[in-house]
Amino acid sequence: MTITIQEQKKSIQQCHIHFLEEQQFKTNVITILLRIPLTRQNTTKTALLAEVLKNGCKKYPSKREVSQKMDDMLGSVFDVSILKKGQEQILFFYLETVKYEKELLKQGFDFLQNMLFAPLQEGKGFPKKIVQREKKILEEKIKSRQDDKKEYAKIRCLEEMCKENAFGIFADGYIEDIKEIDEMVLLMHYKNIIKHSKVEIFMTGEKQQKNDMIELANKMPFQSDFLWQTEPIILKQNKEIKQVKQTLHTAQSRIVLGFDTNVMPEQKEFASLLICNELFGGSPTSLLFQNVREKEGACYDINSFLFRLCPILMVKAGIEKQYYNKAVEMIKNSLKSLQEKTIEKQELEQAKQSIIRYYISMKDSQTALMDFALNEWILKTNRTIEQFIKEIEQVTEQDIQKRAKQLCLNTIYFLQ
Repeated sequence: MTITIQEQKKSIQQCHIHFLEEQQFKTNVITILLRIPLTRQNTTKTALLAEVLKNGCKKYPSKREVSQKMDDMLGSVFDVSILKKGQEQILFFYLETVKYEKELLKQGFDFLQNMLFAPLQEGKGFPKKIVQREKKILEEKIKSRQDDKKEYAKIRCLEEMCKENAFGIFADGYIEDIKEIDEMVLLMHYKNIIKHSKVEIFMTGEKQQKNDMIELANKMPFQSDFLWQTEPIILKQNKEIKQVKQTLHTAQSRIVLGFDTNVMPEQKEFASLLICNELFGGSPTSLLFQNVREKEGACYDINSFLFRLCPILMVKAGIEKQYYNKAVEMIKNSLKSLQEKTIEKQELEQAKQSIIRYYISMKDSQTALMDFALNEWILKTNRTIEQFIKEIEQVTEQDIQKRAKQLCLNTIYFLQ
């Protein structure tokens, strides 16, 4: 099991409050995150909850009245969505308001409290009509997964790689589970989330707003008695490379190769793994792009990428069906080349600067800043962007070759 229950005295706490000081934005953002284990039996219920909760609360009992409240709050923005972070599924409440309005912040926290703690009810459940409507919408959304073959192939490969842990579970749910969910089951599930989730409140604002915002956040009536924790994601070591083929009669075949990086996300070595990925297949000058696409024309598109909270690197490509063996072999050869070649100083510096620019660009987005901070909090590393950039700057050629040699091909998924 990847989720364990700690046999210990209950630890009751309100929530963790995170204030991210910033100056350049014209709005304040308040997000409330309810973190729960990502499990096959609950993932569809939680995904459905995100849609049902958008429909209002007792004080604002319709989407129209929620929208009107946002207009009254000078064009504020509200949303509820699902995040997947490692082996956690997060119910994510988002509110963005105009900055410098203290009264508006009070209204914002009051609004969030109503949406969280006084949801729409009908008897012992959510309103039946709303639940039935959102179930149909969610079913169509899940069905549409197959329409985006690039994304579908990626999540199918992930599912095959992570059968032994929760990271392979679809956070937006499964069609076969929707029918069994009714309005009473869903409300009971929500009450369990409120009671047993790890609660985070992330806020952005200027220095002079900090005390006011933290005071307001502290008034949120959370009392969580969570007793769960997630274990590190360890991939199953197969004796042979796992190969999965699926036929959907697509116009263009998709291939995804999943590698075990053998580097845990919280390790300092992750910085050098980022550079390794950039050189392998993360840019138009990478080995995969130059060798497999440009020189040999063995694919339509190709790139590699990392998961921030999971020790997996993936290569995905669009190919003609008959080029399957050739593409796999060329990807393997490109990795071997990275493991053995001498990396030019200029090449290394360009790769570093590309990644550093990406992290610097996060400062232009409040949601990106929050996402970075959340990842660091979950990993218990709590670095700033500046600290993380310093780790990237210190990466050497030897570090990259070591990371490349640690990459171990685990699964090949072929969609044709």
